[in-house]
Amino acid sequence: MHTQRRSRIALHVLGCKLNQAELQELATAFESRGLEVVGPRDDADAYFVNTCTVTAEADRKARQWLRMVRRSHPHSFIVACGCGVERSGAELESLADLLIPNSQKEQAVDLTMARMAPVRGTPEGAVPPHFAGRTRSLLKVQEGCATPCTYCIVPYVRRGERSVPVEEVLAKVRSRTAEGYREIVLTGTRVGAYRDGAVSLAGLLQRVLEESGVERLRVSSLQPQELSAELLDLWRDSRLCRHFHLSLQSGSPTVLQRMRRRYDAKGFAAALEQVRAAAPGAAVTTDVIVGFPGETEGEFAESLSFCESMRFARIHVFPYSRRPGTPAAGMPDQVPGPVIRRRVAAMEQMAESSRVAYASSWLGRSLPVLWEGETGAGSGVYSGTSDNYLRLLCRSDAPLQNVIEDVTLVRLEGEGVWVRR
Repeated sequence: MHTQRRSRIALHVLGCKLNQAELQELATAFESRGLEVVGPRDDADAYFVNTCTVTAEADRKARQWLRMVRRSHPHSFIVACGCGVERSGAELESLADLLIPNSQKEQAVDLTMARMAPVRGTPEGAVPPHFAGRTRSLLKVQEGCATPCTYCIVPYVRRGERSVPVEEVLAKVRSRTAEGYREIVLTGTRVGAYRDGAVSLAGLLQRVLEESGVERLRVSSLQPQELSAELLDLWRDSRLCRHFHLSLQSGSPTVLQRMRRRYDAKGFAAALEQVRAAAPGAAVTTDVIVGFPGETEGEFAESLSFCESMRFARIHVFPYSRRPGTPAAGMPDQVPGPVIRRRVAAMEQMAESSRVAYASSWLGRSLPVLWEGETGAGSGVYSGTSDNYLRLLCRSDAPLQNVIEDVTLVRLEGEGVWVRR
């Protein structure tokens, strides 16, 4: 008997973990409505991208992907959603059939399906979500920022601060652990600003640990001023992954002031020491912006030296991206492109040395790893993440996907570390 295939929707995401968490929710919702969710380069009846606009490069990538889809699949239905649409939807009108800003994101599935050709296949609710191959689930618990930095466009495209109620977070964590996910990553625009009534982020983490079966719990990003003894004390529970992403942005005190960050370099260093005392061996990763308006050679040297002294496990280096509508876009003394590129290269060189030093400190030692899958179909090489966010590799004839085990780190190779099981 011939079975007509279901309509297919290809999902793509650009940008932060919050965007990725939203796309996971959308994938589940589309599958529950009878669609087959496929990868961003697969053949599909519809293509959907959750856009990012934090930098000019993010905008460029969104346009590039939409043009590629339009050329390769001219008869498919194309949807662009999210921050890029919120900020500059007019630039995308010719590239997508449907634009969904953040203000309408909660209706994204309904809006998309109302405009698609009639869905082929099973009726709503008849297709259970497909979870094969998924080991880590991102979960949005907070959205928005009410204290914008001078360079950041995000507060203007994700307006207001909203936290997901504790009971809803707990229900989703329980659901995803029941589906087989072994690690949950809590994410948001400012996770540290989480507040549901009297419940802060510390209270949320405590309840998740006490009232769900989660095996590994990770917090995506925090700011130094959001740390507290109550929060850090929770890392006594080994289920909380020893990875703290603390966004620095600059190691220069004067640049931090112009950025309107809520801490200074001394405060950041003190927070980092608190983290290392509470969670020995923790990986501390960060973001750094190079070439902020007015950044002098002396200020850049301060930033470079400070970052080196912090011994970060990884540094994400970003050249300053001028975002129209932000205070920094109108600041004097914008740094020329060639100067920014030179400084980026210097910061990246130091960042690589810092990454290698942290990873090397674990050689010969044991760490728990969650194996995520083979690096290539049939390769026999499995890739996974340690609790402190190292990319680990091993060879295995037996399937390892979604297995948690202790391994010994033996040698560095590129971005990864080979282990002995």
